[in-house]
Amino acid sequence: MAKCPVCETEYTPNEVETCSVCGYDLTPYPPVIGGIPSGFLEKEKKRIAAAKRVWQLSQSQVESAQLMVSHLQSQLDETTRKIDGFTTTQSRLESQIEAIASQLQSQNEAIASQSQSRLESQIEAIASQLQSQSSQIEAIASQLQSQNEAIASQSQSRLESQIEAIASQLQSQSSQIEAIASQLQSQNEAIASQLESITEAVADTPIVSYSGFDYSQLNRLLKSGQWKAADEKTAKMMCRVAGKTHDGYLNYDDIKNFPCEDLRIIDGLWVKHSRGRFGFSVQKQIYINCGGKPDGSYPKGDDILERYADQVGWRVGRSWILKSDCTFAAIAPCGHLPFWPWLYEWYQVGHSLKSVGVHLFSRAQTCLL
Repeated sequence: MAKCPVCETEYTPNEVETCSVCGYDLTPYPPVIGGIPSGFLEKEKKRIAAAKRVWQLSQSQVESAQLMVSHLQSQLDETTRKIDGFTTTQSRLESQIEAIASQLQSQNEAIASQSQSRLESQIEAIASQLQSQSSQIEAIASQLQSQNEAIASQSQSRLESQIEAIASQLQSQSSQIEAIASQLQSQNEAIASQLESITEAVADTPIVSYSGFDYSQLNRLLKSGQWKAADEKTAKMMCRVAGKTHDGYLNYDDIKNFPCEDLRIIDGLWVKHSRGRFGFSVQKQIYINCGGKPDGSYPKGDDILERYADQVGWRVGRSWILKSDCTFAAIAPCGHLPFWPWLYEWYQVGHSLKSVGVHLFSRAQTCLL
């Protein structure tokens, strides 16, 4: 596992192109002959550092917004508690009214046994008392209603103002992030342009392996998009490196002993000029995704290689294609080129493609492709 240089989110190299959290471009740089210039590496570090600062700033601002929302929620909870308190007070008053009514009922029953005049005076006194209490209750109810409306209005107005302020702040931050993203995009394009200039400046530099084989012509063919000619050149170069110029194909021993440096150079040129669509390492990864194992083993009775061939476009309708049926263009399926089946005893041995092809993937794994 590797970590995103900006947000440190873990990811599996060569399986994702961008970070799932911050969106940073995780596409690995293709190998450059002689190594990447130190000036370019320094600029890349600065660009990553700037992106990391932007990421940290945005996270800090999001946390601040969350704290502000939490504070508003606490204020809302406090207002709710106050309203509940007023409701409890109103319930208590209703209980008191019920108690007074009960008391009045008892008094009425006692008054029934008294004289008429005494009853009238007591009734008048009670009525006066009830009227006074009723006025008090109405005043309390009116006061509670006014307080509830004032609290609701104040809370609503405050919440709306705070929410508008937060929304305005987030909008401003979003504009700043977009401006920074635009600036980073411009920097990426400038760096890509510089890298392309550097690549063009060294385009004519010979690409020679330790074994003495020159891959400059293969580099020129791939760079100019001459895919068919590059495919044929790849076959010839691999046969030359393996010392099989007369046989025209490679067997298991040829692949097992094929020099890693030469295999890395050939693969690196294909991957670089196809922008990651073609090459032995791309084919090996597709084979693994289909369920194959790069250690050379092959599940008995399984159809992994057939599924692989269907995915890269080497089989159509359960029939294996010939070289003349290949799509020598950048729009071909990923892993379609180089078309190596015809190199390895394709016509002579038939199904030996299965074992020899797996050994090619095993060699690619050994050579760290």
